[in-house]
Amino acid sequence: MALPSYPPSTPGPSPTVKTMERGQLNYFFTNAQTTLTQPAVAGYGNSLGSPANVTIYGVAPTRANESSGEDFVVQIDCYGSTAGAGPNATVAILGSLDGVQFYTLSTTAVTTQGTLVFLAKNVTPEVKCRYLSAAITAYAGAGGTTDSITAGVYA
Repeated sequence: MALPSYPPSTPGPSPTVKTMERGQLNYFFTNAQTTLTQPAVAGYGNSLGSPANVTIYGVAPTRANESSGEDFVVQIDCYGSTAGAGPNATVAILGSLDGVQFYTLSTTAVTTQGTLVFLAKNVTPEVKCRYLSAAITAYAGAGGTTDSITAGVYA
């Protein structure tokens, strides 16, 4: 196998790559009912791609320059048809500088209730990412109309 070539070919225009809108919740995925894992990146011999059917948000250069890149809040919502039902999932928040290979910034386990994840508290030292995405690395829920998970980032 040949060595990877740098810089990598960044993704072209795609409906899953968007600019993060300020002042609103930008959804990575909604009502997911299974794992959404990172695929292999062609030519790089690793599984660091952004998961399929998950939106990648580009951080506007003006936003990246005015504050630390991890100054974002991720909201993870869990739905369960009863108080005891839930996805029992692990969500990984992913960051990238090139939009090709995504690295785990933080992981959060959620059971029957959602949570807010403050990246400034979970990622040290201050890391400025150009792209943010998310993955579901574990999902023990039943799916169907019983449970689901939704995650988004607020800028």
